[in-house]
Amino acid sequence: MRIAYNWLKEYIELELPAEELADRLTLAGIEVEAVERPAAAPAKVVVGEIITLEEHPQNRRLLVATVNAGGGAHRQVVCGARNIAAGKKVPLALPGAVLPGRGLLEALEIEGVLSEGMLCSGEELGLEIGSPEGVLLLDPAALPGAALGEALELDDRILILDLTPNRADCLGLLGAAYEVAALTGAAVKHPPAVPRESSRDAAALLRVNVQEPALCSRYTARVIEDITVGESPLWLQLRLLKSGMRPINNVVDITNYVMWEYGQPLHAFDFNLTRGGEIIVRRGRPGEVLVTLDGNERALAEEVLVIADTAGAVALGGVMGGESTEINPSTRAVLLEAALFDPVSTRRTAGRYNIPSEASKRFERGVNPDWVAEASGRAALLFSELAGGKVLRGLLDSNPAPSRPRRVSVRPHRINEVLGVEIPRDEVRTILKRLGFSTGEEGRRLAVTIPLRRNDISLEEDLIEEVARLYGYDKIPATLPRGELLESREELPERLQGLSRETLIACGFNEIITYSFISPRALRTLQLPEEDRRLQAISLHNRLSEEQSIMRTTLLPGLLKTMQDNFYHREMDQLLFEIGAVYLPRRLPLAELPREKVRLSLGATGQLPSPNWHTASQPAGFFVVKGAVEALLRRLGIAEAEYVPVERPFLHPARGAAVVIAGEEAGFLGELRPQVAEIWDYPQPAAVAELDLELLLEKARPVPHVAPLPRFPAGLRDIAVVAPRSLSAAEAQRSIYEAGGGLVEKVLLFDLYEGAQIPGDGRSLAFTVTYRHPDRTLTESEISAAHSRIEEALAKLGAVLRR
Repeated sequence: MRIAYNWLKEYIELELPAEELADRLTLAGIEVEAVERPAAAPAKVVVGEIITLEEHPQNRRLLVATVNAGGGAHRQVVCGARNIAAGKKVPLALPGAVLPGRGLLEALEIEGVLSEGMLCSGEELGLEIGSPEGVLLLDPAALPGAALGEALELDDRILILDLTPNRADCLGLLGAAYEVAALTGAAVKHPPAVPRESSRDAAALLRVNVQEPALCSRYTARVIEDITVGESPLWLQLRLLKSGMRPINNVVDITNYVMWEYGQPLHAFDFNLTRGGEIIVRRGRPGEVLVTLDGNERALAEEVLVIADTAGAVALGGVMGGESTEINPSTRAVLLEAALFDPVSTRRTAGRYNIPSEASKRFERGVNPDWVAEASGRAALLFSELAGGKVLRGLLDSNPAPSRPRRVSVRPHRINEVLGVEIPRDEVRTILKRLGFSTGEEGRRLAVTIPLRRNDISLEEDLIEEVARLYGYDKIPATLPRGELLESREELPERLQGLSRETLIACGFNEIITYSFISPRALRTLQLPEEDRRLQAISLHNRLSEEQSIMRTTLLPGLLKTMQDNFYHREMDQLLFEIGAVYLPRRLPLAELPREKVRLSLGATGQLPSPNWHTASQPAGFFVVKGAVEALLRRLGIAEAEYVPVERPFLHPARGAAVVIAGEEAGFLGELRPQVAEIWDYPQPAAVAELDLELLLEKARPVPHVAPLPRFPAGLRDIAVVAPRSLSAAEAQRSIYEAGGGLVEKVLLFDLYEGAQIPGDGRSLAFTVTYRHPDRTLTESEISAAHSRIEEALAKLGAVLRR
């Protein structure tokens, strides 16, 4: 919020310098981010008064003006503008002035006539005021010879307020004036706001029909006729510029000016372009379209509040007007709107169409119901004074449930307990009175009536904060907090999650955190069948964008998107994992909270390690992900895991497996199906996994099992078999353990061979078998007998001993 200091002084008497006021406001909780100066006028530019004006003797398109430059000095100036006349006050740039984009100005002859300066437009002075085709016309009261900066009140200060969302009352100069009054004790003066009305009734021309009082609790309208649209007076343009707004025309500028005064947004419709003599506040209709003032066509919906006439929508309520009723140079009658729109509805509409505005910002935070009619009257008065308008009699006001001031009780002793300082009861009442609050006695409590402009006050704690602000935070002594220090320990699930993170990081993986909101399109890339529960995702009503419009039912879309982004940044070697929640509705539409499950996802692609001169690289694919899962399960003490071939629509048909623990499926892992990788624009294969982390933690036995070092030596034997492809290495290992009769300590697959030397549809599997007895040294005959049983067991599975 930008506050021009000289403008603020119209509403409250101030003796403080702007910088000191900024410090006091900041100490009171209204942060002043900066104090700025307006753009300075160029040096050697003064107020000039045109004394005479004659046609140039050599060029009829030019004029020769005699200008009073102050101090009795007259200057002859050649000018081509046609909006000047004798007696007008204008900016006069004297020789030696440096103008933006023109450089040094010198006296020179123009077609035989000496020109001793230049009459300037606002654009030539670097100011966005006035018409670029004509000379800037100054206030008739300006003194010839005065510096232009003085005449334009450019020697001012702009206070930039960094307001918190709850302080909507300071989004207007009057609200800020009340805050200053609480600090200084000065009285606030409201500007004149009662227009002179004509004898013609507005109600004879217009009706107001509010069909949605829940979304528009109050709607007022005035009609002003005989308007002349043109430039605003210079003083008004300058104030708008200092506030960060661009002047447009007197009608639009007046609505912006009053909004800056009261914090109450207004909108002006061209009354003659509205149809049916009725304003209707209703919801949008399916198929209805509105072209807004920015020229964009907006498809309306039932959730959107619109202002309409009998033929259709003419504005988005509280956000932006429509092009069909826009103020234009031929406008002769204005319908002036001042209303109270629902904050949530306004925020949703502004977000839906991505058109935030100064008006929507104020409605979203809440405006003062007390000032709606007053702001309308103020604008109507300015229309009559600055645009020649005639205000029709009567304010059309739909206000079925007038707002009432809120009453909040506060305990003075509670204030002292919270703040840690003794503030007498009478001083508390004085502070509240300075804030404009009225107080009454309720036993040990104070009953405080809150003015409607302060919609942020609703609790006793709010009043305690107000007392602290005005009392002075700097007067509250600093004390160290006291209390019992309690030991805090993570619950077991949190500790196990931390252990899982540490294990995966030790495996070389990097943790990622993605949004819980995903795109339906990203979920569809997994090519899941329609009956898959993961497609039954929860849709968001107040979505940020289509890319974040549903709650995730799987971690894969976020993982795949992160890998895609890394590929686009030429990061080809990736080991990633994420621990996060998925949201599974019991049924749709939602009737109860969804199930929230913690899952673990992993992704690997590229080379491991990255190519270097010392170590050969291996593809970071299926077996890297499987190895990380195995390392995690070992660290969690889960020994009974199996990897069962499985097909998933997003996994390679021959390179996918389900992870089964004690008969329960805990997740899957596999290489991404090439068609899915192509959809994501992957330049190389990638492997992924997703596990039910809650199930893993339930099965976890993280306490390490300690065993003594073996006292007796081991016996090692290798065995190589040609086995059918249908026989998995894991199944062969189980058979070896079972046939070994308790003497087999470890089985290691050290070779897998497939080639021309292997007959039929088979492959060679080679294992190293470690034999050991805990209490004695095994004899060669015992080892040989066990080895023979193993060969027989493998033969029953179709595996032929390879000689």
